[in-house]
Amino acid sequence: IGLPYRLGAVPEKHGAADCLTLAKAVLQWHGISSPEPTRAWYRRLRLKDYSIFQEQLELWGNKTDAAKVGTVGLIHCLDGSYGLASFYEGGWLQFRDRRVTWIPSSALTPVALYCQ
Repeated sequence: IGLPYRLGAVPEKHGAADCLTLAKAVLQWHGISSPEPTRAWYRRLRLKDYSIFQEQLELWGNKTDAAKVGTVGLIHCLDGSYGLASFYEGGWLQFRDRRVTWIPSSALTPVALYCQ
């Protein structure tokens, strides 16, 4: 909570994260492995090609209708972009105002949910 946003950042190295590294950290906390993001992901995101999220999330797990431990949600952000949120303790960890924030599950409606 409170970690600043930086695209492509590694928390241990940069003291910041992005939604991909946040999702991986939450999954790892629960003992769930996930694919490593590649530089190609970040190139596409810098070009505002948000289709990378759905393509890659299908590799992370199966589409589901219910949020539970290990669920990653595809989020449509207010600025028109897309990002990831991770289900954690009955709510979502997501970047809001460029900081990691916990949001109650009732306050966020993901576009799609994926879970291993």
